[in-house]
Amino acid sequence: MMETRDRYGKESVKSKGFKWLLKLTRSRKFWEKSGEDLRKAIEIRRMLSDEPPKKLLKRINIKKGDINGKVYYELQPKQETDNKTIFYVHGGAYVYRISKLHWNFLGKLVDELHCTIIVPLYPLAPEHTHQHTLAFMYTLYRQLMNTMKHPETIILMGDSAGGGLALLLAQLLKEKQLEQPGQMILISPWLDVSLTNPDIAPIEKHDPFLVKTGLKEAGKMFAGTTDTKHPKVSPLYGELNGLAPITMFMGSHDILAADARKFVAIAEEQGVPVHYVEAPKMIHIYPIYNFPESRVALEQMVEKIK
Repeated sequence: MMETRDRYGKESVKSKGFKWLLKLTRSRKFWEKSGEDLRKAIEIRRMLSDEPPKKLLKRINIKKGDINGKVYYELQPKQETDNKTIFYVHGGAYVYRISKLHWNFLGKLVDELHCTIIVPLYPLAPEHTHQHTLAFMYTLYRQLMNTMKHPETIILMGDSAGGGLALLLAQLLKEKQLEQPGQMILISPWLDVSLTNPDIAPIEKHDPFLVKTGLKEAGKMFAGTTDTKHPKVSPLYGELNGLAPITMFMGSHDILAADARKFVAIAEEQGVPVHYVEAPKMIHIYPIYNFPESRVALEQMVEKIK
Protein backbone atom coordinates (compact mmCIF):
# COMPACT_ATOMS: atom_id res chain seq x y z
CA MET A 1 0.00 0.00 0.00
CA MET A 2 1.36 3.40 -1.00
CA GLU A 3 0.91 6.14 1.61
CA THR A 4 -0.70 9.29 0.22
CA ARG A 5 1.78 12.08 -0.34
CA ASP A 6 -0.74 14.77 0.61
CA ARG A 7 0.15 14.40 4.26
CA TYR A 8 3.58 15.90 3.56
CA GLY A 9 2.40 18.91 1.56
CA LYS A 10 4.96 21.20 -0.08
CA GLU A 11 8.64 20.75 0.70
CA SER A 12 9.61 22.70 3.82
CA VAL A 13 12.06 25.60 3.83
CA LYS A 14 14.21 23.68 6.31
CA SER A 15 14.50 20.69 3.97
CA LYS A 16 15.33 22.91 0.98
CA GLY A 17 17.94 24.75 3.03
CA PHE A 18 19.58 21.53 4.18
CA LYS A 19 19.79 20.21 0.61
CA TRP A 20 21.29 23.50 -0.48
CA LEU A 21 23.89 23.19 2.30
CA LEU A 22 24.72 19.61 1.22
CA LYS A 23 25.31 20.83 -2.33
CA LEU A 24 27.33 23.84 -1.15
CA THR A 25 29.62 21.66 0.96
CA ARG A 26 29.81 19.03 -1.79
CA SER A 27 28.70 16.25 0.49
CA ARG A 28 28.44 13.91 -2.49
CA LYS A 29 32.21 14.00 -2.97
CA PHE A 30 32.69 11.44 -0.21
CA TRP A 31 30.75 8.78 -2.12
CA GLU A 32 32.48 9.75 -5.36
CA LYS A 33 35.67 8.24 -3.92
CA SER A 34 36.86 4.71 -4.62
CA GLY A 35 39.75 2.41 -3.82
CA GLU A 36 42.33 3.64 -1.34
CA ASP A 37 40.80 7.13 -1.23
CA LEU A 38 37.50 5.68 0.01
CA ARG A 39 39.24 3.50 2.61
CA LYS A 40 41.18 6.49 3.98
CA ALA A 41 37.99 8.56 4.14
CA ILE A 42 36.30 5.73 6.07
CA GLU A 43 39.20 5.60 8.55
CA ILE A 44 38.96 9.36 9.17
CA ARG A 45 35.18 9.21 9.70
CA ARG A 46 35.66 6.30 12.12
CA MET A 47 37.51 8.67 14.47
CA LEU A 48 34.16 10.16 15.49
CA SER A 49 32.78 8.83 18.78
CA ASP A 50 30.04 6.21 18.69
CA GLU A 51 29.05 6.69 22.33
CA PRO A 52 25.67 8.21 23.29
CA PRO A 53 25.80 12.03 23.71
CA LYS A 54 25.93 13.29 27.30
CA LYS A 55 22.69 15.23 26.82
CA LEU A 56 20.92 11.97 26.04
CA LEU A 57 22.33 10.33 29.17
CA LYS A 58 20.64 13.03 31.26
CA ARG A 59 17.21 12.31 29.73
CA ILE A 60 17.09 8.53 29.54
CA ASN A 61 18.70 5.48 31.12
CA ILE A 62 21.39 3.90 28.97
CA LYS A 63 23.20 0.65 29.75
CA LYS A 64 26.15 -0.78 27.84
CA GLY A 65 26.45 -4.52 27.32
CA ASP A 66 28.57 -6.88 25.29
CA ILE A 67 28.48 -10.32 23.71
CA ASN A 68 31.90 -11.86 23.10
CA GLY A 69 33.47 -8.40 23.19
CA LYS A 70 30.97 -6.84 20.79
CA VAL A 71 28.99 -3.92 22.18
CA TYR A 72 25.30 -3.15 22.33
CA TYR A 73 23.29 -0.51 24.23
CA GLU A 74 19.95 -0.62 25.99
CA LEU A 75 17.91 2.59 26.20
CA GLN A 76 14.97 3.06 28.56
CA PRO A 77 12.91 6.02 29.81
CA LYS A 78 13.56 7.20 33.36
CA GLN A 79 9.84 6.81 34.09
CA GLU A 80 7.74 3.67 33.67
CA THR A 81 8.56 1.59 30.59
CA ASP A 82 6.02 0.36 28.04
CA ASN A 83 6.04 -3.35 27.21
CA LYS A 84 7.28 -2.77 23.65
CA THR A 85 10.95 -3.20 22.69
CA ILE A 86 12.59 -1.83 19.55
CA PHE A 87 15.61 -3.66 18.15
CA TYR A 88 17.23 -0.80 16.20
CA VAL A 89 19.96 -1.33 13.59
CA HIS A 90 21.82 1.86 12.66
CA GLY A 91 22.88 2.80 9.15
CA GLY A 92 26.25 3.84 7.78
CA ALA A 93 26.80 1.88 4.55
CA TYR A 94 28.09 -1.07 6.64
CA VAL A 95 31.35 0.84 7.19
CA TYR A 96 30.42 3.64 9.64
CA ARG A 97 29.75 3.69 13.33
CA ILE A 98 26.50 4.89 14.81
CA SER A 99 26.30 8.70 14.78
CA LYS A 100 24.97 11.48 16.99
CA LEU A 101 22.10 11.87 14.51
CA HIS A 102 21.04 8.28 15.22
CA TRP A 103 21.29 8.69 19.00
CA ASN A 104 19.14 11.83 18.93
CA PHE A 105 16.50 10.04 16.84
CA LEU A 106 16.48 7.10 19.25
CA GLY A 107 16.01 9.55 22.10
CA LYS A 108 12.89 10.88 20.36
CA LEU A 109 11.50 7.35 20.04
CA VAL A 110 12.03 6.71 23.76
CA ASP A 111 10.34 10.03 24.59
CA GLU A 112 7.34 9.28 22.38
CA LEU A 113 6.87 5.58 23.13
CA HIS A 114 8.35 5.08 26.63
CA CYS A 115 9.81 1.88 25.21
CA THR A 116 13.06 -0.05 25.53
CA ILE A 117 15.47 0.14 22.58
CA ILE A 118 18.27 -2.35 21.96
CA VAL A 119 21.04 -0.96 19.73
CA PRO A 120 23.70 -3.38 18.41
CA LEU A 121 27.06 -1.86 17.44
CA TYR A 122 27.63 -4.55 14.87
CA PRO A 123 30.99 -5.49 13.24
CA LEU A 124 31.79 -3.17 10.34
CA ALA A 125 33.20 -3.69 6.85
CA PRO A 126 35.80 -3.95 5.42
CA GLU A 127 37.31 -5.65 8.50
CA HIS A 128 34.19 -7.83 8.76
CA THR A 129 31.75 -9.16 6.17
CA HIS A 130 28.07 -10.03 6.20
CA GLN A 131 28.64 -13.40 7.91
CA HIS A 132 30.20 -11.82 11.03
CA THR A 133 27.72 -8.95 11.13
CA LEU A 134 24.59 -11.07 10.80
CA ALA A 135 25.90 -13.68 13.25
CA PHE A 136 26.26 -11.02 15.96
CA MET A 137 22.86 -9.56 15.18
CA TYR A 138 21.23 -13.00 15.34
CA THR A 139 22.91 -13.87 18.66
CA LEU A 140 21.83 -10.60 20.28
CA TYR A 141 18.28 -10.88 18.92
CA ARG A 142 17.95 -14.45 20.24
CA GLN A 143 19.16 -13.23 23.62
CA LEU A 144 16.43 -10.57 23.57
CA MET A 145 13.78 -13.11 22.54
CA ASN A 146 14.76 -15.40 25.42
CA THR A 147 14.26 -12.62 27.98
CA MET A 148 10.79 -11.65 26.78
CA LYS A 149 7.47 -13.24 27.71
CA HIS A 150 5.91 -11.95 24.48
CA PRO A 151 8.47 -11.81 21.61
CA GLU A 152 5.72 -10.49 19.33
CA THR A 153 6.04 -7.12 21.11
CA ILE A 154 9.48 -6.64 19.50
CA ILE A 155 9.68 -4.06 16.69
CA LEU A 156 12.57 -4.67 14.31
CA MET A 157 13.73 -1.33 12.96
CA GLY A 158 16.66 0.10 11.01
CA ASP A 159 17.81 2.83 8.66
CA SER A 160 19.82 2.64 5.43
CA ALA A 161 22.27 -0.29 5.67
CA GLY A 162 20.69 -0.99 9.06
CA GLY A 163 17.32 -1.31 7.34
CA GLY A 164 18.81 -3.88 5.00
CA LEU A 165 20.35 -5.72 7.95
CA ALA A 166 17.05 -5.71 9.84
CA LEU A 167 15.36 -7.35 6.85
CA LEU A 168 18.21 -9.87 6.49
CA LEU A 169 17.76 -10.75 10.17
CA ALA A 170 14.00 -11.28 9.73
CA GLN A 171 14.69 -13.54 6.74
CA LEU A 172 17.21 -15.52 8.82
CA LEU A 173 14.66 -15.94 11.62
CA LYS A 174 12.18 -17.32 9.08
CA GLU A 175 14.82 -19.68 7.68
CA LYS A 176 15.46 -21.01 11.18
CA GLN A 177 11.70 -21.28 11.79
CA LEU A 178 11.79 -18.82 14.69
CA GLU A 179 9.08 -16.35 15.63
CA GLN A 180 8.99 -13.09 13.70
CA PRO A 181 8.94 -9.71 15.44
CA GLY A 182 5.59 -7.97 15.76
CA GLN A 183 6.46 -5.65 12.89
CA MET A 184 9.32 -4.09 10.93
CA ILE A 185 9.89 -0.41 10.26
CA LEU A 186 12.54 0.26 7.62
CA ILE A 187 13.86 3.78 6.97
CA SER A 188 15.48 4.26 3.55
CA PRO A 189 16.67 0.63 3.58
CA TRP A 190 19.56 -0.50 1.39
CA LEU A 191 17.93 -3.52 -0.21
CA ASP A 192 20.35 -4.39 -3.02
CA VAL A 193 24.04 -3.62 -2.44
CA SER A 194 24.82 -4.35 -6.11
CA LEU A 195 23.10 -1.08 -7.10
CA THR A 196 22.55 -2.36 -10.65
CA ASN A 197 18.97 -1.13 -11.01
CA PRO A 198 18.84 1.15 -14.13
CA ASP A 199 16.17 3.26 -12.41
CA ILE A 200 18.85 4.60 -10.03
CA ALA A 201 20.38 6.88 -12.72
CA PRO A 202 17.49 9.37 -13.07
CA ILE A 203 17.23 9.70 -9.28
CA GLU A 204 20.98 10.15 -8.71
CA LYS A 205 21.04 13.64 -10.21
CA HIS A 206 18.53 14.75 -7.55
CA ASP A 207 20.23 13.02 -4.60
CA PRO A 208 22.43 15.61 -2.82
CA PHE A 209 24.10 13.00 -0.63
CA LEU A 210 24.53 9.52 -2.12
CA VAL A 211 26.52 8.52 -5.21
CA LYS A 212 26.51 5.02 -6.64
CA THR A 213 30.31 4.80 -7.16
CA GLY A 214 31.52 4.72 -3.55
CA LEU A 215 28.37 3.16 -2.17
CA LYS A 216 28.71 0.22 -4.55
CA GLU A 217 32.25 -0.33 -3.32
CA ALA A 218 31.13 -0.26 0.32
CA GLY A 219 28.56 -2.90 -0.59
CA LYS A 220 31.32 -5.12 -1.96
CA MET A 221 33.25 -4.70 1.30
CA PHE A 222 30.21 -5.94 3.19
CA ALA A 223 29.69 -8.85 0.77
CA GLY A 224 33.33 -9.98 0.91
CA THR A 225 33.73 -12.98 -1.41
CA THR A 226 29.94 -13.47 -1.67
CA ASP A 227 28.06 -12.23 -4.72
CA THR A 228 26.45 -8.85 -4.00
CA LYS A 229 23.10 -10.19 -5.26
CA HIS A 230 23.12 -13.14 -2.87
CA PRO A 231 20.03 -13.14 -0.58
CA LYS A 232 22.31 -13.19 2.51
CA VAL A 233 23.77 -9.86 1.37
CA SER A 234 20.92 -8.14 -0.48
CA PRO A 235 17.50 -8.86 1.09
CA LEU A 236 15.72 -7.79 -2.11
CA TYR A 237 16.52 -11.30 -3.42
CA GLY A 238 15.45 -13.11 -0.25
CA GLU A 239 12.18 -14.72 0.80
CA LEU A 240 9.37 -12.26 1.59
CA ASN A 241 6.50 -14.58 2.48
CA GLY A 242 6.07 -15.25 6.18
CA LEU A 243 7.87 -12.12 7.36
CA ALA A 244 6.50 -9.65 9.90
CA PRO A 245 4.38 -6.74 8.55
CA ILE A 246 6.65 -4.13 6.93
CA THR A 247 6.38 -0.35 6.95
CA MET A 248 8.94 1.40 4.76
CA PHE A 249 9.84 5.11 4.62
CA MET A 250 11.66 6.48 1.60
CA GLY A 251 12.36 9.87 0.03
CA SER A 252 11.95 10.33 -3.73
CA HIS A 253 15.37 12.10 -3.91
CA ASP A 254 17.19 9.04 -2.56
CA ILE A 255 18.92 6.68 -5.00
CA LEU A 256 17.80 3.74 -2.85
CA ALA A 257 14.18 4.56 -3.76
CA ALA A 258 14.63 2.68 -7.05
CA ASP A 259 15.07 -0.65 -5.27
CA ALA A 260 12.47 0.20 -2.62
CA ARG A 261 9.88 0.56 -5.40
CA LYS A 262 11.10 -2.71 -6.92
CA PHE A 263 10.77 -4.40 -3.52
CA VAL A 264 7.19 -3.19 -3.11
CA ALA A 265 6.31 -4.43 -6.61
CA ILE A 266 7.79 -7.89 -5.87
CA ALA A 267 5.96 -8.01 -2.53
CA GLU A 268 2.67 -7.15 -4.21
CA GLU A 269 3.20 -9.91 -6.81
CA GLN A 270 3.74 -12.38 -3.97
CA GLY A 271 0.74 -11.10 -2.02
CA VAL A 272 2.92 -9.72 0.78
CA PRO A 273 1.53 -6.45 2.19
CA VAL A 274 4.00 -3.57 2.57
CA HIS A 275 2.98 -0.15 3.85
CA TYR A 276 5.21 2.05 1.69
CA VAL A 277 5.62 5.76 2.42
CA GLU A 278 7.51 7.75 -0.22
CA ALA A 279 7.83 11.43 0.64
CA PRO A 280 8.27 13.76 -2.35
CA LYS A 281 11.69 15.46 -2.71
CA MET A 282 12.93 14.01 0.58
CA ILE A 283 16.53 12.82 0.95
CA HIS A 284 18.07 9.65 2.32
CA ILE A 285 16.96 8.80 5.91
CA TYR A 286 14.84 11.97 6.05
CA PRO A 287 12.77 10.72 9.05
CA ILE A 288 15.74 10.90 11.43
CA TYR A 289 16.51 14.58 10.70
CA ASN A 290 14.71 17.61 12.09
CA PHE A 291 12.63 18.78 9.15
CA PRO A 292 8.86 19.25 9.45
CA GLU A 293 8.65 16.20 7.16
CA SER A 294 10.76 14.25 9.67
CA ARG A 295 8.22 15.02 12.39
CA VAL A 296 5.40 13.78 10.14
CA ALA A 297 7.30 10.51 9.60
CA LEU A 298 7.96 10.17 13.33
CA GLU A 299 4.25 10.59 14.02
CA GLN A 300 3.47 7.90 11.47
CA MET A 301 5.96 5.52 13.09
CA VAL A 302 4.58 6.16 16.56
CA GLU A 303 1.05 5.47 15.26
CA LYS A 304 2.20 2.19 13.72
CA ILE A 305 4.03 1.06 16.86
CA LYS A 306 1.26 2.07 19.25
